[in-house]
Amino acid sequence: MNKISAGDIIADVLAQHGIKYLFGLPGGHIYPMMEACEERGIKFIGTRHEMNAAFMAEGWALATAEIGLCTGTAGPGFTNLLTGIANSFAGRIPVICIAGKAAINEQDQNALQDFNQIDMIKPITKYARTILDIRRIPEFIGRAIAEAVSDCPGPVYIEIPKDVMESSVNPEEVKVQKKYVATSKPCGNPEDIKKAIELINKAERPIIVAGSGVWWSKAVPLLREFAEISQIPVFTRNAGRGAVPDDHPLGMGIAASRHPVFRMAAQASDVVLLFGTRPNYILTPDVFPESCKIIRVDIRAAELRNLLDADLAIHGDCGQVLRQLISGVKEKDRSGWIEGIRRIRQLIEKALEPLMLSDKVPINPLRLCYEVSNFIKKDTIVVIDGGDTALFGNFVLPALEAGQYLSIAGTNFGPLGVGVPYAMAAKLAHPDKEVLLLTGDGAFGYGIMEYETAVRYGINFTAVVLNDACWGMIMRSEAKKRLRENFVGLKLSEVRYDKIVEALGGHGDLVTEPDEIGNAIREAMTSNKPAVVNVMTDPSIGFVNLEEYLMRKLSGG
Repeated sequence: MNKISAGDIIADVLAQHGIKYLFGLPGGHIYPMMEACEERGIKFIGTRHEMNAAFMAEGWALATAEIGLCTGTAGPGFTNLLTGIANSFAGRIPVICIAGKAAINEQDQNALQDFNQIDMIKPITKYARTILDIRRIPEFIGRAIAEAVSDCPGPVYIEIPKDVMESSVNPEEVKVQKKYVATSKPCGNPEDIKKAIELINKAERPIIVAGSGVWWSKAVPLLREFAEISQIPVFTRNAGRGAVPDDHPLGMGIAASRHPVFRMAAQASDVVLLFGTRPNYILTPDVFPESCKIIRVDIRAAELRNLLDADLAIHGDCGQVLRQLISGVKEKDRSGWIEGIRRIRQLIEKALEPLMLSDKVPINPLRLCYEVSNFIKKDTIVVIDGGDTALFGNFVLPALEAGQYLSIAGTNFGPLGVGVPYAMAAKLAHPDKEVLLLTGDGAFGYGIMEYETAVRYGINFTAVVLNDACWGMIMRSEAKKRLRENFVGLKLSEVRYDKIVEALGGHGDLVTEPDEIGNAIREAMTSNKPAVVNVMTDPSIGFVNLEEYLMRKLSGG
């Protein structure tokens, strides 16, 4: 009887769960798995750095609500994956990482790339195991996938020693279950649901804050149905951006404490419903007034009153709880409240017009964001990366559909460099959609070599680089604190990123004048290549300047 290899067993289990791509960098410890995956239709995407492979797996999950898969060889290949896995852990994003490991009989003998990997990664994963027996591969990988996608999602880790990876076994010795993941999800306590419905029906000025939990529970249609029945305005954030689109009558934009529309609405609200989201540095607990009632829904019970003293804490899956609420909530005319929030939005948009239409050189970052926004259609996937660039982008660019707005601000970990790998993964997930990345120049440097990867695999997307030739967020914040112009390590060169991308086989363009931006983006998006538009912007303008400007405008100054 023909034996089956470890790589074949791994690939069979992964294929059973519908995994389509394996992101990674080749290595001898993992090659049998790579080969077997390719043979079973799980395409290997070979990146130029393992960190970007982890970010691509994460981007796949964010664009599909399905588990992403990444790999790296033993030792340095493994450690290069850690930043991406840490970000998935912080953002609770379902990713499975399968890494190589030195052979069992070579461990602790200074073998090539031998390293204590498992103890390093355990604190940043939901589940981490070493497979020492080929016959148990389905058991461990099946359990890992179940851990990654069940309850509160997150990253998981499997490592396989080289001798196990290169071994084979008789098929009858390997037990493969039909299913490893349960589909049932918990509902909210009926008494809590009853109390929530009473608060909602009485509320005059309620708002909904919808986060990643709505996306991972695949509850986007239910959220829209609930909002439309109850006529409650919705702010979205993290993986939940666009769950109720910003152009929907009830879609009010991003839930961020520094955004004046959200801040004013939150402070005037009498009931706040939080679905699957956690307070952090972007959504600060103090944005909600003590007078308002807070209803919080989360799949993880320990989160329900963490950082927020919720009046009603409902432990359950967002989709299941929304179904329960829909069955009892009443239609109510809240048109005055909704129109009040929309007027604030219009007021902010009007105040921003002079900046977004500015013809000054160097180019105002708001003018660049305005030009980018003109290319965002209903089926455009928006990706945002950088420091101040992300703040500008999240402030201005709309989220017009769920799973189509991937941002560095989606987790509190905040790793620069997610932009290019997120964009590539999103394009693989949705090849029929345009992918538009807005990134700072510092962040862009982390992933620029992946343009060679994109060219190699025919992954076309367009990046627009806000190039202020500095680590802008830090430089401008230090300038305000210290009132000085000489900085340590904060200046960058005016790099011709367009020329680098051209050298790697992509399309590149340099823009120095505001009226050139639109045509340059249009040419990039129709180039049928991975493309970049390198836009030189004013380094003196940061997000803090925008906030000060709006404060003056809104106060009549």
